Amino acid sequence: MPYLKTVMIAIIGGIIMSKIHAPLPWTLGPIAAVSIAGLVQKHPLRWSLRIRNIALILLGYAMGRPFTAATLQAIVAQLPLMLMATMITVSAGIFTGWLMYRKTGINFTSCLLGCVPGGLSQMVILAAEIEDADLTAVTIMQTMRMLAVVFTIPFLTIHVLSDNAASGTGAAASMLSAASTEQIISYAVVAIAGAMIGRFIHLPTATLLGPILSTAAYIILSGTPAPAVPIHILNIAQLCVGSYIGSSIDLQKITSYHGMGPVLFSGILLVLLVSMGTGTVIALLTGESFATSFLSTAPGGLAEMGITALVVGANISTMTAYQLVRLLFIMMVFPYIAKGIVYIHRRHTSV
Repeated sequence: MPYLKTVMIAIIGGIIMSKIHAPLPWTLGPIAAVSIAGLVQKHPLRWSLRIRNIALILLGYAMGRPFTAATLQAIVAQLPLMLMATMITVSAGIFTGWLMYRKTGINFTSCLLGCVPGGLSQMVILAAEIEDADLTAVTIMQTMRMLAVVFTIPFLTIHVLSDNAASGTGAAASMLSAASTEQIISYAVVAIAGAMIGRFIHLPTATLLGPILSTAAYIILSGTPAPAVPIHILNIAQLCVGSYIGSSIDLQKITSYHGMGPVLFSGILLVLLVSMGTGTVIALLTGESFATSFLSTAPGGLAEMGITALVVGANISTMTAYQLVRLLFIMMVFPYIAKGIVYIHRRHTSV
């Protein structure tokens, strides 16, 4: 079975990362091991999208547990800051795309879509809708950006920026909280229903975001505490997500475009520095920990940043809100911005 081979390689990667005390070993270990194995055998390994979605539902529930009515009020109060952080991060990505265009032979449209910190699938879908976009170039840029982000940001957050690195996911996540079977079943139904509704209404990252929102809503409306998830189950869920990410990365494509690497990684460094600066400002203005603020403004995916927040004990509800605002902005507003920028660029170059 192809999935058995993938899970064995993923487990080996997780064990190795755990032994060397790497950040997020059960996410990054499978990503590295599975993607490298795919490179060695000349084609990516396979992993089930359904298994990944089940794991995301569990992680979404775990991320939704900290939400309270007070948290919701704080998030609404910070909405202007969320929009500001989103605009700053997206602007840094656009500038990186312009640098990529100037330093390589890749067309401007592809550089723009490849460097803006959105989701890989979202940017590839958008690239397919714009006439002169190079899908392969966009995929490679977003893949390299994702690899750099998911390995760099957890390391910085856990080992450099956070005072809670030794706390793991916290005592609450290491054991089941005192909860009745009825409570456990209720929250399981709530999380699954959130994922199903999220997919029905086409919510971004529905199997993760749906359970986050449904769990948070149920906690706020019912006032019932949500049972914690045992750490070993969270590790299994991380392994399933990491295996899927690793299987979706084709490292062979990275060598297809010469000169892209140095410019792209310089751009990624620029976006990270901008994110750290923005996070510092938000921490000073709101009183949130720097780890929370950095993860809130970091150009990573909601799943990866959420797992990191669980590990370092950051304020997951605040982080999720910032990342959600950026995700929605990129999916709902940025396509129009990108098409406008491309149109202006074409008119300028045709003169």
